[in-house]
Amino acid sequence: MIKRTVKLSLAFIMLGSAVFAQSINDAKKAIDAEQFQKAKSFLKNLAAAKPDAEASFFLGDVYLKTDYVDSARAAFTKGISADPKFPLNYVGLGAIDLSTNNGTSAKSNFDKAVSLAGKKDAKPFIYIARAYTKAQKPDFKIALQYLDKAKAANGKDAEVFLAQGDAYRGLMDQSNAFSAYRNAFDLDKSLLRAKVELGVITKQAKAFQEATDAFNSVIALNANYGPAYRELAETYYLWAQGKNDADYNAKIKQALQYYTKYMDLTDRSLESRMRFADFLILAREYKALEQESQEMSKLDKTNPRIFRYLGYSAYENQNYPASVQALKDFMAKVDPTRVIAQDYLYLGRAQLKAGQDSAGIATLRKAIELDSTNVEGMSEVGKLLYDSKKYAEAAAAYEASLTGSKPDLLDYYYLGSSYYWLFNTLKADKKNPDKEILVKADSAFSKLLARTPTTEQGWQFRGRINRLMDDEEDSQGLAFPFYEKYIETVTVSKPEKAAKNSAGLVEAYTYLGLVEAKKNKNNTKALDYFNKGLALAPGDANLLQAKKAVSSGN
Repeated sequence: MIKRTVKLSLAFIMLGSAVFAQSINDAKKAIDAEQFQKAKSFLKNLAAAKPDAEASFFLGDVYLKTDYVDSARAAFTKGISADPKFPLNYVGLGAIDLSTNNGTSAKSNFDKAVSLAGKKDAKPFIYIARAYTKAQKPDFKIALQYLDKAKAANGKDAEVFLAQGDAYRGLMDQSNAFSAYRNAFDLDKSLLRAKVELGVITKQAKAFQEATDAFNSVIALNANYGPAYRELAETYYLWAQGKNDADYNAKIKQALQYYTKYMDLTDRSLESRMRFADFLILAREYKALEQESQEMSKLDKTNPRIFRYLGYSAYENQNYPASVQALKDFMAKVDPTRVIAQDYLYLGRAQLKAGQDSAGIATLRKAIELDSTNVEGMSEVGKLLYDSKKYAEAAAAYEASLTGSKPDLLDYYYLGSSYYWLFNTLKADKKNPDKEILVKADSAFSKLLARTPTTEQGWQFRGRINRLMDDEEDSQGLAFPFYEKYIETVTVSKPEKAAKNSAGLVEAYTYLGLVEAKKNKNNTKALDYFNKGLALAPGDANLLQAKKAVSSGN
């Protein structure tokens, strides 16, 4: 009887262990299929039944994947309390350190994990490699070094090759990435992620039909594997680019249908909705993005990414005050290291549209500091400000735009014009503007003319600028050579432009005539300039008065 009781007890213990292991495996499958809510439910139930280091690690991993960093940290810490010798929770803490750019602390946690790993245990090395691959500032070479150690520990673990493929792809080494993913699938035919990644490489090569075939082959193996539908959606989105309107609309419609299928397979959880929101940004479906963002905010009022989506969609839908507020809420809630250049770009543009010019320019400068490619967008911002006659802010935007690797020549024109009109506006308001503003204006037009010397407006503006820089009471004729060059450009170099520049020619002839009369005391040349001006504008009062004064000897 006693022996029978012992046997029954052992059976129940073994059954319990099997059920527990099965639940962990179920959670891992759900994570791979991007069914994060399902995975959380499994793992929370396990953690509630009995504190377990492995369950805590995978729960923390889900939280980290879905952007709940504080919850992830709590789960990893709880796992260490449950079993300080289980290595993976230290890897999890290290991954959090990498997400906040704390490389020193990350290395310390990774070293601790490695020190606890068994000789045949590849998992710590795999997850460390993934942490470096998925970090905000990834280091794919270090990831590969850890994967070499993983392979030495267990060269038959398919996940070693899956992680290797991710790292090689990060290095743009598509050949080695393809081999690694293929090896992973050969070792474990149930590892559908590896087969999906083979299709991703094909998609990145713009072989869209072949990529579609690859993803459909995954669906043929498992019709409920969500990531394959997501990749199909993104493939059709890329395939639509450059197509005519009818073909574009058809492919985008197909992409959205595949993404709807993906969401259905992931229970339309908050996490799958976020991935859908990312896709809607790519597809520029901003009305749908705003609706999706509002639905997400009903499910979770604290996740900062939701405010990001609300901010982006509100801007694109021309609701600028709402965009500013949502993006400010996002930045207030998220760790500062998680704010990307695009966030500042959207916030700065929204601030400008909402009339917050100084704040907008300052925010856009942050966008440029984080990603210099954003200078290209500053040209558009500058024109918006210029057209609104906000010349100081426009000049600041164009100054930023011209720091790019391929500055637009037209930006030099608008930069010079912005400074010119800024000076005149301040002067009209009797604010005694600094002539250094004119120096900046002249410099901008000088750079423009060095590249395109037949741009007549450049010479005209240099004439106007130097006229303002001159002594009003005792003119030194500083503008003389620039007005001469302006006249030469529109009458000799480009005579076809003379008719359109008649008003400018009158302006130039009047100035040149006055300089000849007052400074050079050469009435003959002065009259010649005045007569040329009067030929274009016979009733011009200034020219008639100047000619009369010179003719009478005054």
